[in-house]
Amino acid sequence: MVKRILVGIDGSKSSWVAADYGIYFSKKMKKPVIGIHVVDIRLLETPFIEDLAGALGFSVYADITPKLKEILDERGKALLDQFIKKCREAGADCSIVQLFGIVANELVEMADPDDLLIVGKTGIHNKFAPLFLGSTSEAVARKSKCPVMITTGEFREIQNILLAFDGREKSIHAAQFLNGFAKELGINRIHVITVLEEKSPEREAHIKELLDSYLQLEYDLEFRYGYPDEELEKYLKENKDKFQLITMGAYGESRIKELILGSTTSFIMNKSPIPVLLVK
Repeated sequence: MVKRILVGIDGSKSSWVAADYGIYFSKKMKKPVIGIHVVDIRLLETPFIEDLAGALGFSVYADITPKLKEILDERGKALLDQFIKKCREAGADCSIVQLFGIVANELVEMADPDDLLIVGKTGIHNKFAPLFLGSTSEAVARKSKCPVMITTGEFREIQNILLAFDGREKSIHAAQFLNGFAKELGINRIHVITVLEEKSPEREAHIKELLDSYLQLEYDLEFRYGYPDEELEKYLKENKDKFQLITMGAYGESRIKELILGSTTSFIMNKSPIPVLLVK
């Protein structure tokens, strides 16, 4: 059961789509939505300012940091005022918070385990400082104690949900989360996809048994065969108009194995044409 909906607001198109989803869920589920803007303190660090100045071809003067902090602070307040306006126009129960810190860390610290945290796939800083700041959405997904939704480029009302299920602990948690989440959205039937390396009646029967044990929703089950990353990406592209959300367990492998084989979670986050809901 989701208690609060938290939305990261940075002014990017992606974050305003996240805000639209936050407001949508707030009204559907009758839960408060909180808009959070974090002024990234790394933008105020001297090495970053010097590197940015060098890249843009201007000199750094002595009191630029306080002035930049003031500008970023005012910008954040303006963005949150815009979020409040969107909420009020939609009739949602909302509040706002502005913080200074590392964006991913502050968002994760704000969230409780029974919250839903929504962030855009591509933040505003990716336009001019991706190498300096890295991916906020992936950092949030890795560190978060609560489910995280990564939005794409446009808002669509959620009517059909896809669950990627492999039978492991994290995907079971994703199925259990959907029991309440989908019903609160008025959805009683979902589609489940399982990717196996090869056909296996025993493995397929086990997957079905697990779903019957943990998933309280009606469901359609489809098996695909091959590499999970490739098959899921292909399936999502083929069905991007059919589904409005894919739900999956987040980072089920060890970090060592991920370094060697890669992470299906990260791959789908980056490749999915529809929003991704990740459950730990």
